[in-house]
This record gives sequence, C-alpha cells and structure tokens, in this order.
Amino acid sequence: MKALKIILVILVVIVGGYSAWMATLDSKYAVERTTVINADPETVYATVSDFTTWSEWSKWHKMDPDMKITYHGDSVGEGASYSWDGEISKKGTQTITAAVPNESLTTHIAFDGMGESDGYWKFEPTEDGQTKVTWGFTGEFPFFFRVFGRGMDEQVGGDFEEGLANLKALVEAMPAKAPSVEITMVKVEPMNYYSIAGDVQWNNIKDFLGNSYGQIMAHLGADAANMTMQPFAIYHEWNEEAKMAKMEAGIAATSQKPGTDKIKKGTTHGGSALKAIHVGGYNTEPEHMAMYKYTQDNGIEMVGSPWEVYVTDPGEEPDSTKWITEVYYPVIDPADAGEPMEPAMEE
Repeated sequence: MKALKIILVILVVIVGGYSAWMATLDSKYAVERTTVINADPETVYATVSDFTTWSEWSKWHKMDPDMKITYHGDSVGEGASYSWDGEISKKGTQTITAAVPNESLTTHIAFDGMGESDGYWKFEPTEDGQTKVTWGFTGEFPFFFRVFGRGMDEQVGGDFEEGLANLKALVEAMPAKAPSVEITMVKVEPMNYYSIAGDVQWNNIKDFLGNSYGQIMAHLGADAANMTMQPFAIYHEWNEEAKMAKMEAGIAATSQKPGTDKIKKGTTHGGSALKAIHVGGYNTEPEHMAMYKYTQDNGIEMVGSPWEVYVTDPGEEPDSTKWITEVYYPVIDPADAGEPMEPAMEE
C-alpha cells in the first residue's frame, strides 16, 4: 500500500511538472518559406489556385502517389475544395477560404483525427518582373501536445521548401505566353491638365501616383468633379540601369485655377497616337515593347513621351485581372498630312 502511494505521488509530481512545463510553451505554431519564381504573379497564382496542379509539385502528393483525390465542386479559386485519402498522408480536406486574384490565397486544412491548420500564400511582383512567393501555415496544439509545436518548423519546413522548388521548376518550364497586343492609330484631343513631376524609383511609382493624384485633387477642390478623363501618367524617361522613371502624374480637368510651384498646368498631346489596351495588373511592359517595335518596324516617328491612362479605379474593382490601362504613344501618322500639336506646359 505504501509503495502504491509513493508511485501515485511520483506520478502526480511528473504530471504536475509536465503540465507546468507545457504552460511555458506557446500553443501556436507557424511555418513559412519563400522563393522567387521567374514568372508573373498571374501565372504563379493561376497554378497554385488550381488544386488539380498540386499533384505536380506538392511533396505530399509526390510521396504518396497512390492517394485518392476527390474534388468537391470547383477546383479553382475561392471555395475550391478537395479531400485526400492515402496510405502515408492519411485523410484530410483542404479548402480555399479566401482569394485575392494574383495576390494571395488563404486555405483551411483539416486532418482527420489530427487537428486543423490555416494555410496562406502571397504572390508579390519584384522589380525585375519575377514573383516572390510565400507559403506558410499556422495552427494551435491542445495543451498536452504543445511540445510538438517546438519542432514543427524543422519537421515541415523542408516539405515547404521542396514543394516551392517543384512549383518553381513547373512554372518556369511552362511555355512563355506571347502576349497579343492590338495596336491602333487614333486621334486624341488636347486637354488641360495638372500634374506633379518627379524622378521616381520603380518600386515607388505606385505611392508616387497615389500621393500626387491626392494633392492635385485637393488643389482642384470642387473643380475635381470636372475631370475630362481618368488619371494618367506621362513617362518621359525609363532608366533600366537606375530602375528609375522620370514621369508626371496627371489629372485632366476643366478649371481656371493656375498651377503652383509643385503642381504644373499644361496641355496634353493632341493629334495622332498609337493606342493599346492592357487588361490586368499594372505590368504594361508587353504593350510598351510591342508599340516601340511597331514604330521601328513601320518607320513611325514619335513626337513626345508615352502616357498611360488608368481607366479602372482599384477602389471600385479589387480584382486586378479586370483592371484596364490604356497605353498611348504620340506619333506622326504617315497617312496624315497634318502635324500633331505639341504638348505645352505652363505654370
């Protein structure tokens, strides 16, 4: 009897000590890995957001090739779901719970009898036209299993690294899509506009445009309602070596307000221009390359700096795949006897 009491006391001490130790451990765990893929975010996102592609790059699919996959409804994008049943990977279900096209994905993973976790993906364009891809997941262990969280990064991180390496190889081996750029010759009317100019690093262009448009609109006040076209930007210089653009952020509007030391007032190009329409995020490089080549191949003379009109307001349309950007190159139309009017700039 005495021996039994001693054993019970020892067990109580062990359990109490283990519980005290568990209380010092974080119940939550997180694993994250990143790679850079030589492809645009649209291509990478389209691959990852389609569950039918996972068997081509996921380590868990590859190490258990005989697992049975069942797709539930759509296999692509938000709401897509599939379940698996394998000898090694056991059973579970994964669902895409949220998706921002070409930017991010959030998934929920339920392992039969082994808990749940949340996964996430981020797709970020780099300055050199590639995509930084981040893959991670988070979860929480019950109190007495917190110890397993200490080794999650070491145990699972390698699987993420191998999966990302496989994904990189898969995407980069895909045939390059030759963008189809339709170029038309149009006539544009000169318009009064207000602009802010600057020498801007490529990775700061988005902020420069947003801040400049806000300042111009504030300067116009009530006249901002008299915009004659959507906000635009004129690109006077595109420096590949310095990754810098000499540019203007412009608002065309009917107003009698003068410019300021910072906000200049002028007149946009009027006359002939080549025009192309880009649909998707703001990577308009294919359009610019195609239009420049078109001028060279056809002996068309440019008479000013190209500009882009941002037709779609991202605040009203969050899906970047639906954004429309118009790209213009001011030129002399060989079929036109008249000269295009040069843009003028005044204070």
